[in-house]
Amino acid sequence: MKNKRLEIWFIILLAEVLLIGVAYLAPFNALSWADNTVKFMSLKEMTDFHQEDPNTVADSLLQQYLADTSDVDTLLNRRNLSKIGPKKKNLYLINPEVEGSTALDPFFYALQHEKDTGVIRIAHYGDSQLEGDRMSCVMREEFHEKFGGSGVGYVPLKDLSPISYTRNSSGNWARYSVFHDKYSNSYYGISGLVFNFSRHRIVQQVDDSAAVSLSDSAKPVYSGSYNSASLAVKLSPRLSYNKVGVLYGRASEPTFLDYFNGESGELIRTDTLAPSSQVQLHKRVLDQPVLKLKLEFRSAASPDFYGVYLDALNGVQVDNYAIRGHSGDGLLLIDDEHLARMIKLLNTKLIIFQYGANVVPYIRSEKACKSIEDLYYRIFMKFKKAAPDISILVVSSGDMARGGTGGYTSYEWLPKIVEAQKNAALKAHCAFFDLFHMMGGSNSIMVWNAKKLAVTNGHFSGSGQQIIASELVDALMMEYNYYLHKTRKSNNKK
Repeated sequence: MKNKRLEIWFIILLAEVLLIGVAYLAPFNALSWADNTVKFMSLKEMTDFHQEDPNTVADSLLQQYLADTSDVDTLLNRRNLSKIGPKKKNLYLINPEVEGSTALDPFFYALQHEKDTGVIRIAHYGDSQLEGDRMSCVMREEFHEKFGGSGVGYVPLKDLSPISYTRNSSGNWARYSVFHDKYSNSYYGISGLVFNFSRHRIVQQVDDSAAVSLSDSAKPVYSGSYNSASLAVKLSPRLSYNKVGVLYGRASEPTFLDYFNGESGELIRTDTLAPSSQVQLHKRVLDQPVLKLKLEFRSAASPDFYGVYLDALNGVQVDNYAIRGHSGDGLLLIDDEHLARMIKLLNTKLIIFQYGANVVPYIRSEKACKSIEDLYYRIFMKFKKAAPDISILVVSSGDMARGGTGGYTSYEWLPKIVEAQKNAALKAHCAFFDLFHMMGGSNSIMVWNAKKLAVTNGHFSGSGQQIIASELVDALMMEYNYYLHKTRKSNNKK
């Protein structure tokens, strides 16, 4: 029995030696059979027990961020707008200046002169990092505290569940996007989505790994019968609103819109959305806030709907325009004139593009980095053309890691990708926020992960989102303080 055991151990040891030998001698450390590749660890990898030093920069930065967000008094004092002084060094936000004006000046002008007479909108574009109102909700709350405003802004007629409110949609809404489920034309909403309703329930597969919508390859299946389509939204009392906006277009028939108190079922009022070939923003101010609102749409032919907006009468609003898996390129599909009209109707003054996570795993060359730079430049310039006086802020990709034989490590080309995003932003005269270095640079994601602020694929936890959003707002407010100081100084000279 003892000899049998020794024999088994000897066979195992011999097999290991042979595998190491093959791995060491085989070209590229791989053997291929048909479509499958079997990879072996090299002798160096097998015997390398070296562990990467922790990212002390990221750890130090996180200590500062966590201290700022845990101490309310420090947090408020750090963001006090009454302390206007010369510009301090903004470590991670670049606000380029051209001919005496910076990229963010149009937005800051609106903050100073328009927030008390209407709603100034911030469009926050992104992917699954923001999907379901993540991160945007933190920025929204901070802007409301500083400049007034309430509600949640943009509400899609149908999408994955948000974290800021509860939404119930009737089953006959169809959803199309610039990413997954292309529409038959280029008249998408400003969010990249468009919705319309059918007289039948639309039965479709719901896969939480992708946006909820009709598949490109599968035709919708209809069942049941509907005379209308509805949307019910329930907010918390602290997010109360009194203005409802419906963004729609391509309406060949009038659409009747009933407003109900979702709690009591009481009909509040009825409006009519007029037929129009162009996009329109129908506005209605409610006599009193309705925390649970039900909207019912009735029409012989559904127009295109681009979203519902729940706002206060004035202040600042942050609209969450996120599509899971999207890298931003689909926005190029939106008709230029259509986009320009939506930006104007909504009074959008700042656009934040926060993309990159979905391209990072696939960029492995200088040529690919240049392609990404050119793509993002085209996107930024499209929006500049649609609204020449708008401000644009580009947020780079954060740190991300992939698993390997020695554990997790940041994607090799991430610094180059961030540089490409920066080049595109500055070339288009957009502001740029370096999220990658704000986190601590390469391998910082492991430090964030250890503190339960993010996972290694770059997605942030609720606490991590709080830090990122707060630092982003702080950086904007630092530039705003400088803008106020600059304008005061200029006015004193007159």
